[in-house]
Amino acid sequence: MINLGSTEIADLRVGASQVARVYLGEVIIWQPNFDSLPAAIYFSAAGNDDTGAGTQASPFKTLKMANAVARAGKTLYFRGGDTFTGTLLARPGCIYNSYGTGKATISSGNSEAVLLDNADSAQVRRLIAQGSGTTVNGTHGIRAINSHAEGIQVDDVVIDSCEVRGYGRNGIFATVANYPSGMTGLEITNNIVEDCTGNDVRGHTGGIIVAAEEADFWGLATYPASHRDVVVTGNTVRRCKGKRDAPNHVGSGIIVAQTEGALVESNLAEDCGENSTNNAGPVGIWAWDAIGVVIRKNTTLRQRSARSDGGGFDLDGGCKNCVLEYNFSMGCTGPGIIIFSFDDTAYPNKLLDYSGNTARYNLSVRDGQTVRSEFGMFIGTMRPVGSDFQNIRVYNNTIVTDTVGAFSPTCLSIQTFGGVDFSHATGVIANNIFLQKGAGLLCDVRTTAMQIHGNCFHSVQGTAMRAFGFDWDTVDQWISASGNKEFLHGTHTIFVDNPQLVNDSGSTPADFRPANSSPLYGVGMDINAEFGIARPTEDFLGNALPATQRFFTPGAMEPATPLPNLLTSPNVLNTGWELNNIDLISGQPGMFGGTSAQLIRIDDDGAAVGQTRSFASGTEKIFRRGGFVKPAADVIDAVIGNRRPDINDYWWTWFDIVAGELDNAEAWGAYLQSVPRFRMQKRPNGFWLIMHEMKIPSTWTNDKFWAQPSLPFPVRGGLEASGQRGLIHDGFFEFRVG
Repeated sequence: MINLGSTEIADLRVGASQVARVYLGEVIIWQPNFDSLPAAIYFSAAGNDDTGAGTQASPFKTLKMANAVARAGKTLYFRGGDTFTGTLLARPGCIYNSYGTGKATISSGNSEAVLLDNADSAQVRRLIAQGSGTTVNGTHGIRAINSHAEGIQVDDVVIDSCEVRGYGRNGIFATVANYPSGMTGLEITNNIVEDCTGNDVRGHTGGIIVAAEEADFWGLATYPASHRDVVVTGNTVRRCKGKRDAPNHVGSGIIVAQTEGALVESNLAEDCGENSTNNAGPVGIWAWDAIGVVIRKNTTLRQRSARSDGGGFDLDGGCKNCVLEYNFSMGCTGPGIIIFSFDDTAYPNKLLDYSGNTARYNLSVRDGQTVRSEFGMFIGTMRPVGSDFQNIRVYNNTIVTDTVGAFSPTCLSIQTFGGVDFSHATGVIANNIFLQKGAGLLCDVRTTAMQIHGNCFHSVQGTAMRAFGFDWDTVDQWISASGNKEFLHGTHTIFVDNPQLVNDSGSTPADFRPANSSPLYGVGMDINAEFGIARPTEDFLGNALPATQRFFTPGAMEPATPLPNLLTSPNVLNTGWELNNIDLISGQPGMFGGTSAQLIRIDDDGAAVGQTRSFASGTEKIFRRGGFVKPAADVIDAVIGNRRPDINDYWWTWFDIVAGELDNAEAWGAYLQSVPRFRMQKRPNGFWLIMHEMKIPSTWTNDKFWAQPSLPFPVRGGLEASGQRGLIHDGFFEFRVG
């Protein structure tokens, strides 16, 4: 177009004669009918720029004409199956799309296929960008850039359903030229990016990148975010392998950085990063120097790096309030999940403190297949800043590692590099499954500040749990050495048995769901009641997690069918319960605000409720028994117990439900041969989950489950009636777990 001031010229004459066309070099920039073209302008390889009218019946032919006729509000259609040579210069307010069968190809040789420069509200859809080859081309496939110098944002750019192949730098790249310019409302959706990043000696390459670090405008403590409200969904990135010997990471799948607010969802990155040789390695899908980025429901397969990283998913240095959730990583050379803050001492005061980041309901399978990043999950830092690494939340992930070739990764590693002190780090690591099938360590924990509770740690081969550089033979030793990790309310919170997944050698996410018979059911913690962490509404597979959930399962997936409660009823009013010296008052406020609870009010010393349990002899059995209780009046302890009727075999466990601690336990007879396990966990509205589990000899056909209000150990019961004194319960349970 040609402007006179800010007004586009509609008519241009030399004397009395109208000018037919104006060129800038070989590029058409004006002809009289440009402003009168229809809203939909068509192009095909059989068209004609000189005689065409831009209609489907009489299309134009070249990208040169497309770049000349584009005006805000126009949609430019390119015939599917045709090839157009050159670079498409996308204009503000224009839509570019294919028509007919298939997609049109832009063959750009050694140049970019599409450039969106300050192209507000431009949309590029259903086009194929074809470069000259990943090791030949030296540019990006599709580049969106804000080159304004005045701090003006470019809004609402859309790149959708395109295919990008054969570019030496990034496949799709959104960036800035100046500060504080950037993009708002950028959408990169449903694209396929393949065979890019092989000819960039600078590094920082990937299939899809949204960033500003190329222009050195990074570090959100110094520069506010360039990009805001970004959406990267439904894309596939394959074989973006990078270039060997680049000075930084190359060959990532998707990177979002220098951004505040982004959704990265339902993308696939596979077989990327193979040529990365730098210590700063690539990752399948990740964020750094970002605020409020949510990376969810993505898949990374076989991400590679010859040295460090090479993992599935990563929240890296400078991330704040970012989330990794419902992602699946398998077969990567690095960790499936990385929570890491890099060393920025060469760039002081640029990064935000790493804080408020969450990794939840992710699945990592057989990752960590290289010597420098031999971990299933890695949590750590190289940043020597005392205010860094705060309020990190890692919960309900499933991490399965195995020996693959020469590599036996550690399932969970929490550590620092470069002598950085990690005692300042705070956060919660809870309700995860760490399943080690290979010869690697089960865990290597080198921090004391983070809370670690309610996790399943199981090694099929019995490999060690390491704490602060020492391997420990028993769980009790590891708990003590690690600073009482997995110990809360006076009880172990760890679960060490096989989680019994559907198929822990499988390759689809559903294989790693706990089987219906899994003993994991019910051992997880209520992270909201314990730690104030709001729970999501679904698990990895989309199963609902109700707000009124009573039992919690470690890992990313709930079992398809929970273990059945074998009691005749959790409610004492129902058939099968024996009531001793009590008044039972129903309609009490329950855990979730209703009136589901009952008061077991003391009528006389020895007040208790019980239920005789019958079962077949011939096999040893393990039962987990307990209930949800809180004190009434001045009662301090709740006791649950097992006893054989009329025989002197019993086990009693005292829980201090005022202080929230295991009080003590006592056994006699055959129960002395059992090694009991106890759990005590917070529940809403002042309730406690109390439970114990133990073995029942194979010769037994019955025993009795008891519960009662009590004085502290060693007295069992010992309370006389007094007002509303007693024990409020909101259900009892019995699960067979072995």
